[in-house]
Amino acid sequence: MKFSCKVITRSSKNEVLGIEKLSRLGFDFVHKDQDMPEIRIYTKAVPIDGKANKEVINLLSEALGIAKSKIRILKGETSNKKIIEVDD
Repeated sequence: MKFSCKVITRSSKNEVLGIEKLSRLGFDFVHKDQDMPEIRIYTKAVPIDGKANKEVINLLSEALGIAKSKIRILKGETSNKKIIEVDD
């Protein structure tokens, strides 16, 4: 499944917003980049040396209850807008 996310770094909290909404809507994650849902991720990490990206993967892993190895950033390594892919 793929979805987009907006990452807010240097936040006062670590939080993932929007995962529950995706589940309630029954989004099937099959559409290819068309009307892709977006979630927000707040992280205390700074965007230096990939620290924020690592924290994004950690937070998503906890929120989704899956292994970190199943999550990867497809697009946006150096941007606050990212496309995330999660292996089933």
